[in-house]
Amino acid sequence: MAKRENDTTAALKRAPLFRALAPAALARLALNATAINLPRGKQLCRSGERCPGLYLLVNGRVMLSIGAPRDASKVIELIGPGGHIGLAAAVLGAPETVTAQTLADSSLLLIPCEALLDCAAANPGFALQLVAELSRQVCGLISDIEAFSLHSGRERVASYLLQMAAAGSARPHPITLPAKKSIIASRLSLTPEYFSRMLHELIAAGAIAVNGRQITILDPNRLRETSH
Repeated sequence: MAKRENDTTAALKRAPLFRALAPAALARLALNATAINLPRGKQLCRSGERCPGLYLLVNGRVMLSIGAPRDASKVIELIGPGGHIGLAAAVLGAPETVTAQTLADSSLLLIPCEALLDCAAANPGFALQLVAELSRQVCGLISDIEAFSLHSGRERVASYLLQMAAAGSARPHPITLPAKKSIIASRLSLTPEYFSRMLHELIAAGAIAVNGRQITILDPNRLRETSH
């Protein structure tokens, strides 16, 4: 039991959202957290369901989407280790607004709403961190709306690759897409066919090289020019 609590506390401390919490506060959250292990392809939560709390992804990959039928769903985010799911719903005590599905075998921690809010009430710095994180999510959604409304598909693909690579040098920089190309296309509000065509155009322009899900940025400056 003590080892599990220590492992849970360590996982919380590694997550950016909880990193600044004092050890005692982390330990209290760890006592209330529940470990969840899900294989690839399993639903963690569904839009409209009651929100039991905040999910912290320890290992694996989770896709957030909206829209009930699979063929009509829209991917809005891909969550990696250290990321979280359901913060707004947990704070508001509202139903989930997204459906979360694992893209790989994943381990998570569920922090109940009450434990999360009690921690925020007892730790003003953590409460401000929650506010900042929610604000970042709002800004991210606005940026998405701007990109989907005003930017071309080619600009969206180029910007996404630059964000993935954090391109800051002229050297070739290999990156690996975090999911299948069809999922990345949905994230960018593109059809899979259009996404593939944009990749081929960037290859022809000498900006990137593609090998399956691995992409090497050959000319970051050219890619940056494309993203504007």
